[in-house]
Amino acid sequence: MQDLITAERIANSPSARVTRNRTLVDILVERAALQPDDVAFTFIGEGATGGESGLTLTYRELYEQAAGFASLLQAHGLTGERVLLVFKSNAWFVISFFACLMAGAIAVPTAPPRREQMAQRLRTIAGNAGARAGIPDSDEVMQTAIGLGHDDVHWFDVRQLSKDGALAARATNWRPPLLRSDSLAFLQYTSGSTGDPKGVMVSHGNLMANSRHHTVACGNDSETRALFALPLYHDMGLIGGIVQTVYAGFPAHVMSPAHFVQKPQRWLQLISQLRICSSGGPNFMYDLAAQVIQPEHLEGVDLSSWRIAYCGAEPIRASTIERFTSKFAPYGFRAGSFFPCYGMAEATLFVTGSKLGTAPQLATSASGGQPVVGCGFPDPDTTIEIVDPANRQPLPEGQEGEIWVSGVTVAQGYWKNPTATEHTFKARLAKSNAGPFLRTGDLGYRKDGNLFVTGRLKDLIIVRGRNFAPHDLELEAEGSHPGLQPGGGAAFTLTEGDQERLILAFELKREWRRREDEWGVVEAAVRASIARGYQLRVDDVVLLAPGALPRTSSGKVRRTQCRVDYLGGRLMPMAPMAPRVVTPSSALNPT
Repeated sequence: MQDLITAERIANSPSARVTRNRTLVDILVERAALQPDDVAFTFIGEGATGGESGLTLTYRELYEQAAGFASLLQAHGLTGERVLLVFKSNAWFVISFFACLMAGAIAVPTAPPRREQMAQRLRTIAGNAGARAGIPDSDEVMQTAIGLGHDDVHWFDVRQLSKDGALAARATNWRPPLLRSDSLAFLQYTSGSTGDPKGVMVSHGNLMANSRHHTVACGNDSETRALFALPLYHDMGLIGGIVQTVYAGFPAHVMSPAHFVQKPQRWLQLISQLRICSSGGPNFMYDLAAQVIQPEHLEGVDLSSWRIAYCGAEPIRASTIERFTSKFAPYGFRAGSFFPCYGMAEATLFVTGSKLGTAPQLATSASGGQPVVGCGFPDPDTTIEIVDPANRQPLPEGQEGEIWVSGVTVAQGYWKNPTATEHTFKARLAKSNAGPFLRTGDLGYRKDGNLFVTGRLKDLIIVRGRNFAPHDLELEAEGSHPGLQPGGGAAFTLTEGDQERLILAFELKREWRRREDEWGVVEAAVRASIARGYQLRVDDVVLLAPGALPRTSSGKVRRTQCRVDYLGGRLMPMAPMAPRVVTPSSALNPT
């Protein structure tokens, strides 16, 4: 198959003729030609043998599989059309994503519909995107897909296509599409933390620019060894993981998020065994690891190779960084390895990152609450302004406002939503008319150039003229009683007449479900901690069952949905469990 990816193939790629239109497709073609036997991905737990060795894909194999699939998509007239990617398999997700890019199709990654809520999300996304095709990899996904009610969607079952090397045999049929920098690469549907998901239009140029920024900020090169335990349909796993791997050309190991949640110790054990230098995820991963990993899990573990422990996608807690660093420092983890960063789908992914090798910077939030972690600095091609959202005036350093972003990594807008696109992607400063800027909806401030993110504009709690970040109140409440689930709270307000009512909803830990006699003590502890720490009265404390708090597909708390559910009577408090009935053994074995 060497003749498939020769210098002639590279010379005939669109980017060879127009350098400014160079894309990730061109990079994959080049890597397959110049380093065909280098392993790009190892998928832990996948493949014929399963286990921790996993299925591997070299650049040649990735190219052949993706090119063969791309030719099939082209044969079905899907160039320029939207294609749903709905996978349980990480390996097939990667192959299918690159197949869409190589076909000139527009990939639409989404979470597999494991629950009815996610099935509804899939239906919403399929309808909004106007999907012409879908690629699932399981009976469960296929059944949900068939039931979407979109008769004009063509479904490809990759399990059938993968038999007997059928896709690789089609690789010679692939024809490079004519891609420009502004050609759409994929639609990244937002988590929907404050409403229905919207499809962010990410171009091939956005992908290249953001990948370049990410590579420079993290110091990634061919010597980097990475481990990802993130959902690949989400921007952090997709852009920061899969795309960054091919762009920078380093080997990556991929484990499923479920594998991490079941055994967090395997994350650190693999980092040690594989001498990983780059791995990370949201705050909850570090928090869970610090909570549940015991000394007996760490025998022989050496974390000294871990150079970049990136953390983002949700509020970064100073207490989590301190607890994680303290617990794992004896095993070689360094405080300077923590790499707090800030990004969002609307900016492709990466916006700011910390300085490599320096411990995270902490500062006090504007409301005087919990310490805030600095998320670092933007690329020179990216401009950040802190703006008063009411009058659209830029604010001086140290003053909190809405974070506005401008630059080549900002996406093209929301798919088929011109009103939201105009509001979010085309903001301009009032007096200078500078812009356009992306209105992130996040609050923050700059200190010595470092960006400190303090909360969400729509989630901001205002009581008697005082502003409070909801995650400050949630963190205060979380520490009030050991029965509360870490990261399982939502603070929000309701307006009744001219009064604001403060509500705190919190999940109980699983072992507290049968301790209903003590629930009143938990509620009292929450009220007392908020009164003591913030001089606020909590009007209602709602204790929830584990997993009952509304969240996005990436795990973020949906505070707006909590408020809606509370008003509609759907945010149901924990009910006492029925006592367990123990049947006497004599009744089962009568004499």
